[in-house]
Amino acid sequence: MNAVPAGVMAGAFFAIRAVTGPEIPNNGGCFRPLHLVLPEGSLLNPRPPAAVNARTATVKILTNAILGALAQALPERIPAANAGASVIMALSGRNPDGSTYVVTEAMQGGSGASAIGPGVAAVSTDVGNTMNQPVEAMETDAPVRVHRLGIRRGSGGAGRNRGGDGAVRDYEVLRGPLTLTFRGERHMHAARGAAGGGDGAMAQAWIQRRDGSREEIRSKLSTVLQTGDRLVMATAGGGGWGEAE
Repeated sequence: MNAVPAGVMAGAFFAIRAVTGPEIPNNGGCFRPLHLVLPEGSLLNPRPPAAVNARTATVKILTNAILGALAQALPERIPAANAGASVIMALSGRNPDGSTYVVTEAMQGGSGASAIGPGVAAVSTDVGNTMNQPVEAMETDAPVRVHRLGIRRGSGGAGRNRGGDGAVRDYEVLRGPLTLTFRGERHMHAARGAAGGGDGAMAQAWIQRRDGSREEIRSKLSTVLQTGDRLVMATAGGGGWGEAE
């Protein structure tokens, strides 16, 4: 969960540019007034060999926090909190010929609504730049069947302008064992609404085992999936903006 200083700088720079607006082209003067205080050995400036593999979630939540603070001064200009995550899911295993593979997918959630309109469903927000992976690509690269890839309807926060909805994915393992690595966020804290808007729905994920048992995934997990197991992932929705009329 540790975030390297470069990622922290990216989040802070993004927040400043989001506030100053597109009418000012990027230049050194945009960032010169910004000074980051990152104590060495902290979550945002770890010492080697601290693990930083899941740093993206920390950077995204940090960016939400910065924008939320700035919104107190500019409530009409800054949207409500977004899903605050690029959920990373990785499946690894062996092919019948003995060769190994790793398939990684980044999953998006809902963006926050603003004074000028609703949030966007299933979109990469803030410092992310990944797109939704086609079902055909996942089924080609890994022994899984995708039963569902869609919008998580109603997961965006209520309000005059609704928050963007998250996404839902449902995978069935056709040939196990597969090692699953899941790095999610917003499973315990929702994206907050703004100006009286409602919070977005929290993320959910679970494994439906072949024997009928169900195992909840609480944000982060590494485990093994067997043939017939199903993995269901529902990303968080963004916060709503303004009181519903």
